[in-house]
Amino acid sequence: MNWFVFCYWFEPDAPRDPVGLVRIWALADALIQAGDRVTVFAPRYRSASVVRAARVIPIQLMPVRILRPLSYALRSFVSGVARALIARPDVVYYRWMISPHVLVLSKLVGARCICEVNGEPVPEWSNGGKVRRAAGHWIARVSLCRCDRVVVLTEGLRELLVRSYGVAAERIILLPSGTDTERFAPRDPVACRQRLGLPPGDHYIGFVGSFYRYQGLASLMDATAAVRARCSNVRLLMVGDGEAGGELNTQAQKLGLSDSIIWTGRIPYEEVPAYIGAMTVCVAPFCGDRGETSPVKIFDYLACAKPVVASDIPSVRTVFASNRGVQLVPPDRSDRLAEAILSLLHDPDRCRAMGEGGRRFVEQRFGWVSIGERLRARVVETEVTSSHAHAGLL
Repeated sequence: MNWFVFCYWFEPDAPRDPVGLVRIWALADALIQAGDRVTVFAPRYRSASVVRAARVIPIQLMPVRILRPLSYALRSFVSGVARALIARPDVVYYRWMISPHVLVLSKLVGARCICEVNGEPVPEWSNGGKVRRAAGHWIARVSLCRCDRVVVLTEGLRELLVRSYGVAAERIILLPSGTDTERFAPRDPVACRQRLGLPPGDHYIGFVGSFYRYQGLASLMDATAAVRARCSNVRLLMVGDGEAGGELNTQAQKLGLSDSIIWTGRIPYEEVPAYIGAMTVCVAPFCGDRGETSPVKIFDYLACAKPVVASDIPSVRTVFASNRGVQLVPPDRSDRLAEAILSLLHDPDRCRAMGEGGRRFVEQRFGWVSIGERLRARVVETEVTSSHAHAGLL
């Protein structure tokens, strides 16, 4: 099959290479490994210039905020039409964006259209007033109901699309996040710490990701202070950056944690496994109002055989449990987060057992090759029922 993949993603504090595209690149590689052809229309970030098996068509974004998504929509549409004249796609796949241009392109070229929804289409905590959110909801309802299939990452998202957007349940494919189990693999923690210049004898609580409010990092700061009060050789390893970075630094200073936190800033994705390898316990302390999510970070943690403490929110609870490497704690409760971390630091045998169980769990179900195969199988089912019913204009 020939796939066109569209993905707009912008992080204002990381315009060069946002981590939100990691899943797209991994999925493209998995489809190519299965023998398909893939063309990715990606914003012109650093990751779009890396040599890949997929054909990548970088889309230059206009620097002005209001024009940035419009420039991607227009330029990627024109590039997609031009490319379709050379090699018509069988499938047009896109990560949800508030723009109907990908759906229009699929109808124009007579391809099946599949939209991936990896979070609430128009979250209530997003920027913009009521009018803008209402317009976003309308575009989502119209677009998602006209796609051939909709991919969701969690069961909660499936229920949300059926209930709030009128998408037929039988057209929704549940396809969770995953990880590269070869890149993210168990490593010797002492060797990782020495390589990164970290004191090898300390314990490290680790977080990897963007510093946004919904990540629950303020609670993590409070929990770290409580852990440090009872275990002085513990440090917090913060891998990433984001809009909440300044507030977190201020909070750390007030808590007396300035010398106990390593802030790495944003690092290349290929270096993340070494940092996870250096960690003793990994955390994903989402806020209670985070909404639906299927965080790549938890799969990456588990692939590295690390025990994880994560917030007990529905989208995490339905996938993970203690026997799968994750201890769940109530969200927004720094005291309970601290207790869970301390219990693991004081029980290395349990840490090891959780890590090994998590690694097995991820290997069995959440490698990218397996996820790509499941997606292809469902697309073939779609082909049987639709068979290019709309031949298109090109």
